[in-house]
Amino acid sequence: MSALKTPIDYRGLEEELHAALVADELYKLQNDAKIRAIEQAVPTYEHFKQMVNGAHLKPLDRDDMKPKIGVKWNPLINIARPDSNASLKESICNKNNNENIAKRSHETCENFLQTWKTIADYSEKFTYMWNLRHSLQRYVFRIEIPASFLGDFINVCLQHLSRMDDVTSVVELLDVLSACNRFDLTVCFMTRDEQSACEQLFRQLQLKVGSSNESLERTIKSLAAKYQINLD
Repeated sequence: MSALKTPIDYRGLEEELHAALVADELYKLQNDAKIRAIEQAVPTYEHFKQMVNGAHLKPLDRDDMKPKIGVKWNPLINIARPDSNASLKESICNKNNNENIAKRSHETCENFLQTWKTIADYSEKFTYMWNLRHSLQRYVFRIEIPASFLGDFINVCLQHLSRMDDVTSVVELLDVLSACNRFDLTVCFMTRDEQSACEQLFRQLQLKVGSSNESLERTIKSLAAKYQINLD
């Protein structure tokens, strides 16, 4: 049969076109990531490679963190119900409120972020994170840390330090986050304002510790390097 008389495979042509468009878009994203990595002067080739390989990924939008319609996420208030079983459950929750928050929220990153958004007070946000510190790496941020959350948490730590000299707790939480999956990539996606806030946080930690605790001072410097902050 003549090639001119062969039926045209429109579906196959459409699939080829779609694949070509996807490949072209990926090339543009990776090329932009390379330029951005060079402009940000990433410290190692590994950082550069992770930034390029993750070029197609998009950080969670703040709208993505909003609670779903019809779902109530309130870690601070237990709504009373008329039946006796509910009253008993409420009494138990009041005794172990923070533990119940952790059990309910550590299963997925989405659940965690929904609860996080309902807490307005910086101190309560910090306490919420502290209670979940053993679940963050294994459950909450098992896949990755959303870039928008990391910047928000840095601000929470700054506010927490302004109220009390709780350096050890802040350092421990920052250390836990630095061990989470794809942490280096999340740091690469921090905005300039977030990077500035991060530097301010580490300098405050360094200032509060001073030379009174050499071990903690070394830990802060080592941790700052993971967050791409130079304290020298």
